[in-house]
Amino acid sequence: MNIHQLRAICEVVKQGLRMSSAAETLFRSQPGISRQIREIEDEIGVQIFRRKKNKIEALTPAGHEVVRVAERILQDIESLRLIGKEYSANDIGDLTVATTHTQARYSLPRVIEAFSKRFPGVRLTLRQGDPIQCCEMVVTGKADMAITTETSRTYDELISVPAYRLTRCIVAPRAHPILKEKRLTLEKLSQYPIITFGAEFSGGWVIKEAFARAGLKPNVVLSAVDADVTKAYVERGLGIAVLATIAFDPVKDRNLRIVGAGDLFKSSVLNVSIRRHTYLRSFLLSFISLYAPHLPRDIFQQDGFEAGIAQDKLKVPVLA
Repeated sequence: MNIHQLRAICEVVKQGLRMSSAAETLFRSQPGISRQIREIEDEIGVQIFRRKKNKIEALTPAGHEVVRVAERILQDIESLRLIGKEYSANDIGDLTVATTHTQARYSLPRVIEAFSKRFPGVRLTLRQGDPIQCCEMVVTGKADMAITTETSRTYDELISVPAYRLTRCIVAPRAHPILKEKRLTLEKLSQYPIITFGAEFSGGWVIKEAFARAGLKPNVVLSAVDADVTKAYVERGLGIAVLATIAFDPVKDRNLRIVGAGDLFKSSVLNVSIRRHTYLRSFLLSFISLYAPHLPRDIFQQDGFEAGIAQDKLKVPVLA
């Protein structure tokens, strides 16, 4: 059994059971990939893939377990390499952060600026997506960490620690009548066109849930992909919006006004997520400390996290 065989198995799964795509990604021939899979199947004595006329159709029950262990082994090998890099050149390397537009635009610039000054030898890459896409980037190794609000899915492969809470506000043109209301209610909001996010973002489903609990149906006229696009349409008078409070810039958004809506919509939890069983280089931990200095530096250590650093005991401040 060798690393090449393990990589072949995992890549075939990653490529949706397409042998040709796995071979292309690994720069090997398709017969070579097939041979390596057969060799490991013969060695461990179980069939990993179910085939029909030499075409892979699905993973067998045993195959699911084999892939899980193989992925863990490959991740441990990568951790060994990271340990070597840490002690040979601890201030040089690559760091990829996956996050949403709101965080990339509003909460991370100061952090990235400070990090780049402290670690000029680290090449920092920022990847954007919705919360599920960001988490999957970390799961698949395309990113080292994710900073996103909670998702509708759970990921056993990740350790996710709550860093901040995001409160929400109503954004409207400065002369809009909603801003003159003495007491804001969901019923009053439902009378106006609303621009919101899609269900893949916490801002989308939190708003939908709030109206559903109140037995109301919001007049959603547009579903946008980020806060800046949303505000552009609000400024043109197409509707009002419910956004994270941090997404409002009083200087740049001078034609807009906000009113707090924390009592109408529950806050979202902003998590920092990393892969389990991954060696965390010191500059990655420094990035987390710059972003959320209130988090204990050792909270992402596997033993400490699973031994009982309870998330509900962490102080999770509001991101201002």
